[in-house]
Amino acid sequence: MNNNRSSRHENKEKKVNRLYNLLIAVVAVLIVFVGGTMILGNKDKSDNQAETTQNNPQTNDQKTDKTAKKDDDSSKDDQATDDQATDDQSSEDDQSSEDDQATDEESNDSDSQTEVEKNPEPGVAERKVDPSWDSVGTSQDAPAATYKKGSTDWNEMLKAVGEGSGISPSNMTVWRLGNNGGVGKAVATVSPKGNSSTKYRVQIEWVDGEGWKPAVVDKLQ
Repeated sequence: MNNNRSSRHENKEKKVNRLYNLLIAVVAVLIVFVGGTMILGNKDKSDNQAETTQNNPQTNDQKTDKTAKKDDDSSKDDQATDDQATDDQSSEDDQSSEDDQATDEESNDSDSQTEVEKNPEPGVAERKVDPSWDSVGTSQDAPAATYKKGSTDWNEMLKAVGEGSGISPSNMTVWRLGNNGGVGKAVATVSPKGNSSTKYRVQIEWVDGEGWKPAVVDKLQ
């Protein structure tokens, strides 16, 4: 009787020991599995980080390429702007040159109309005839031909003399003013006040309805 109890007790202990051993084995397997998973997970994470790190230089290179392209485009825009400014400046210079040339041509045309003769006769250094000389206007129907100083005709003749000689009547010394071969022709010898060494002989003519105008100007020696 006692032997049976002892045998059952031993069998029961063996079963419990087997169960403990099985549980220990299961726990050990779980520990190994979890540890392996953690290790593999950390390794994958490290690999991903390493791959990301390796990929970053390419991203940086792409950013660098984009920045370089942007700088290149900006440089091209600046160059285009500079070229346009140069073209505009060149056009302005060409236009200015054309304007200056046109002005010079007009001036030359005006000067070419003036006839200048050096030493045409004894006592005359220069003789000038300018078709652009115009009549000075008049309040008379005809020249008085009295050559009276201070008269209307006198003053109008001096205006014509001043037009030819370039001397204002108010700054003019009149050495002679008289007839030059007819009622509508007169001649005067004048000089600037205070400069008697410079004298001009001015021939003037009458234009009906318009008054006196210069005809010939001699600069005397």
